[in-house]
Amino acid sequence: MKIAAFARPRQMSDINWPRLLATALLAASVISVLASIVLWAGQRFQPPPVSFIDSQLVFVAEMFYAVAYAAMGWLLATRLPGNLLGWVFLVLGLGMAAQLLVTFQVQEGHEAFRQLSYPLLVAAWISSSAHLPMLAVLTNVVFLRFPTGRPLTPRWRGAGWLAFFGAVLVILGMGLQPSGLTWYPSLTNVFAAPFAWRPLLGPITLLGVSMLIVGVTIGTASIVVRYHRSNDRERAQLRWIAVSVVLIALAGIPFVIVRYGLQADYATGHALLATALVAGCLLPLAAAVAILHHRLYDIDLILNRALVYIPLTGILGGLYAAGVALFQRLFVTVTGDRSDAAVVITTLVLAGMFTPIKNSLQSFVDQRFKPAGATPAVHHDIHTVEQRLAQLEHRLEQLEGPESSARDVTPD
Repeated sequence: MKIAAFARPRQMSDINWPRLLATALLAASVISVLASIVLWAGQRFQPPPVSFIDSQLVFVAEMFYAVAYAAMGWLLATRLPGNLLGWVFLVLGLGMAAQLLVTFQVQEGHEAFRQLSYPLLVAAWISSSAHLPMLAVLTNVVFLRFPTGRPLTPRWRGAGWLAFFGAVLVILGMGLQPSGLTWYPSLTNVFAAPFAWRPLLGPITLLGVSMLIVGVTIGTASIVVRYHRSNDRERAQLRWIAVSVVLIALAGIPFVIVRYGLQADYATGHALLATALVAGCLLPLAAAVAILHHRLYDIDLILNRALVYIPLTGILGGLYAAGVALFQRLFVTVTGDRSDAAVVITTLVLAGMFTPIKNSLQSFVDQRFKPAGATPAVHHDIHTVEQRLAQLEHRLEQLEGPESSARDVTPD
């Protein structure tokens, strides 16, 4: 008599909510970028009517920015959900992807000579007034908290709050302008203030820009200080991050000054914007180098498990099952023996032949992917994976053993 085993029903508490949320944010970013590409293709890849943009380079850089930040954010948020940085990266990627989608929808309305809907006008206002200041604030959070997710000391948090309140002032100063939207000058500002307020909005914007620049400058200094205080191993992990942060600050601050403070010609503004975007794309690349090459967060071991050991186990298991079936069929065809003993014998023979193959493949993977200077904890984790592979093989042999065959035989 066989007793059916029922799996425990999946409870709500068993769901990995951080992974689910991170995956949803990544999917939203990728879908938004793909939708933007479809819209842009229908517009023959012409640059939309946006201030300081007259070529395709900026939009290509923004697409790469969105996907790179979202992908790096997903990796960090799913492996280290308690670290704020992964979620910041995800929001940065999604924000850029959403801004792209709004821009191409605005261009779609222009080409069709139709009035834009109120929700799209509101989205255009958010994209024009709030996107760049808040992007600077979130990037400054990365400057202040990378790689631990915490600032060096509580005092450094002041730089983050200074940049945040400066961004709020910039949003108010630029978002209430009665002369139109900052980035989409052809659109009407749905939240325009009366013209009498215009003399007041200029100083508010200037004060906000000054606070934002000071906050970002302090954030840039914090990563440099963190680099100098770190040991040799941490410096190797932070080196590329520190370089990318300095480059972003050097490229981004001049553009913010030109965009919200000084008046510059169109070509200068476009060049500064393109430079700032290209520099911004360096941060997720630097984080990838720190994680994958210098073993920041020890995520390289997790990736090795996910990208090497799991597929290897699947491949070996599939080859094993296919080999058992093929070898049994050949044995029965040649000998004509269909008994359970013949099945068990062929399984044991194949297992004996298969073990050296498995060991050779695993040895190759270990030599190729194990870091040369792995710590004892890393060796312990890899050894655990190897033990599980051995247990899986032993379990397969038990399932094909004489006891299993005898239980499955039912009397006529």
